[in-house]
Amino acid sequence: MPTTSSVFYIGGPEVMLRISGHSVSAERGEARVETGPWLADPAAGVNRASLAVALDDVTGYVVDAGSPDGLWPVSLGIRMDFVADPPLDGTPLNVTGELVARDERGAMTTGRVSDPSGRPIATIIQRSHLVDAPTTPGAHATTEVLDAPVSPVRDQLGLVPTAPGVLTMAPTILSANGMGSVHGGILICASELAAMSSVEANGQFRTTSIDITYVRPCNAADVTTFTSETMHRGRSLSVVRVVSANSSGKPSSIATVVLQHI
Repeated sequence: MPTTSSVFYIGGPEVMLRISGHSVSAERGEARVETGPWLADPAAGVNRASLAVALDDVTGYVVDAGSPDGLWPVSLGIRMDFVADPPLDGTPLNVTGELVARDERGAMTTGRVSDPSGRPIATIIQRSHLVDAPTTPGAHATTEVLDAPVSPVRDQLGLVPTAPGVLTMAPTILSANGMGSVHGGILICASELAAMSSVEANGQFRTTSIDITYVRPCNAADVTTFTSETMHRGRSLSVVRVVSANSSGKPSSIATVVLQHI
């Protein structure tokens, strides 16, 4: 039987991106994302990968709804494909997630973001595994955490260039999930922004796909760096590898970001 939005943990990423849960069962979940000028970006043009937070949430909660008590799903890897830019005018977007398969170790889910007419904006395939649930969940967030509510996500997260091909993010509640790690969707979002900055996109490219693998937790209370390496740069297509890491230098996530010239 579906539960209400109370099952959704509302942390900094959800507040920043105006995400609300509608219903979740062990088979399907629904949520909503409010759009606005915070999705615009000077390098990416439109921060398509910001939708990863809502998609990671809704697919993850589907897995959680069908998992044993005391266990929590953590993403192993996510594949996102983008069909169109999310609007910037306040149009609400619908987010759905569905179970593909599950076993005692975890699950595979799919999801979609659509506009009110049903037109797809982005899709996700997510694989997760189960770990011990946190005994002390992180603090919930309110809109007071937003210093400049309509400023770009890049600025909200404090992503700044610190070396060629490197963006750095200081600790912020806007990046943290309920376990105190950088939200998997934020790692996708920041990887897109790092890739766009590294190729000096200046709004002339759009992200067509992101494949990310999570290799260890990324501590939200530590500095996080996103280091980009351009694997291919053509006239119409670029492929960028982005690795996130905390101050230890050990990778937390490894993403392949595909950019297409518009």
